[in-house]
Amino acid sequence: MNTEQRQVDKSDGPVVTRMRVVVARVTWMMIGPLVLLVLLLSILKAGSGWATGLDAAFLAVVAAMIAGRWYELRSGQAATSDGRPATWDDFRRYVLILLPSAAAAWAVANLIGNHLLNTAG
Repeated sequence: MNTEQRQVDKSDGPVVTRMRVVVARVTWMMIGPLVLLVLLLSILKAGSGWATGLDAAFLAVVAAMIAGRWYELRSGQAATSDGRPATWDDFRRYVLILLPSAAAAWAVANLIGNHLLNTAG
């Protein structure tokens, strides 16, 4: 029953029919995390303070990822990373994991970049 049910659920997943939804999904699932990683490495390397353009860009990407997930869900064509239809509970879980994780990564990158790696100050 479980194997058949999983196969049916996966094949009955939402079909994406609009390019905007594809862009939203790719934003929260692939591009956003990759850009966040690049920004974190840039923050580490720059070590130039807590409120810089890099920090603003980091915040903007986190917001774009949440907006992408929200837009995808509002479209009615949202899916989880494993292909199941997504629900508002999935959205809330995503936000509740993303925000503290991103904030912690940002804080650690700034602490290391500004205080441990920055030998100029």
